[in-house]
Amino acid sequence: MTESIDKKTCQVLRNELQEVNDKSSLSNKYDIKVGDCNFDGYEVTYKVTLRVKDIESKESMDLDRYANLYDVVPQKVADVHGIKYKLVGYRVKARKQPFIVLNLTNNKEYLFTEDMGKRFFKKGEVA
Repeated sequence: MTESIDKKTCQVLRNELQEVNDKSSLSNKYDIKVGDCNFDGYEVTYKVTLRVKDIESKESMDLDRYANLYDVVPQKVADVHGIKYKLVGYRVKARKQPFIVLNLTNNKEYLFTEDMGKRFFKKGEVA
């Protein structure tokens, strides 16, 4: 009798793989993240991301690169309907919501549309 792989098994395996990575000697130098997976009944493939520690994220580097194109200021803090947000990243492939902002009250990241990004984080305006 053979055991098949299902969604629940994939979730358990992901958690175990992440725990192993967190205890690994590589975790001193790298941030290791076990991501999404593809599976059928007999095989599972995970996406593993290994990033050098203390290096800014790809989205943050992309924000620096594309800030002039949208006339926005990276890391600017803006007041949006009484809540303070900080512009922290840009998603190159996202058409509808390319800007990543950090809510400074609850420390969660949210996505803003191109229009909102330009309106709240444009150059020359004080928050």
